[in-house]
Amino acid sequence: MGRVFVEPRPVDRIREEAVARNLERLAWLMDRAFHIPGTRISVGLDALIGLLPIGGDILTGLVQAGLVLIALGHYRVPKAVAARMAANVLLDIGLGAIPILGDLFDVAFKANTRNLKLLEPYRQPVAIEAPRVITASSITSRLSPAGTPWRYILPIAAVLIAALALVVIGFVTVVRWLIHL
Repeated sequence: MGRVFVEPRPVDRIREEAVARNLERLAWLMDRAFHIPGTRISVGLDALIGLLPIGGDILTGLVQAGLVLIALGHYRVPKAVAARMAANVLLDIGLGAIPILGDLFDVAFKANTRNLKLLEPYRQPVAIEAPRVITASSITSRLSPAGTPWRYILPIAAVLIAALALVVIGFVTVVRWLIHL
């Protein structure tokens, strides 16, 4: 059988670049969008929305969980990296729910930016590749399971949703307690 030349698929590259760009924009918006004048401190919507009682931390937690799930669905990362990303979000949600101390923690921790730094080694280069020659032996040596690694994304999603549910239950309990005083 003769050699088969395969051109790189530009649609995949465009999609890869778009996902990476959107994840970076979301992380910037959530963690570093605004600079405090006279300082080198930057804050994002995570810290600002987190100031809202009850719903602020829930909203930012949902955005953070979504960012992690999209990143895990798009990039092939080891389980250890996925666990660290989930731990960053859980730590931010858990400590961010504490009034005042949590808001200061949100300014300093920047979970979304940390998660993007964890993804950097797994992002594919966006440089244009030359056409490659594909033979039967090269195809069999490169076979790997295709698709999204749902076997560890779903448990991480369940843990993130459970953490958000606990934050909601805690807020509702505190509000009910304050109302009955």
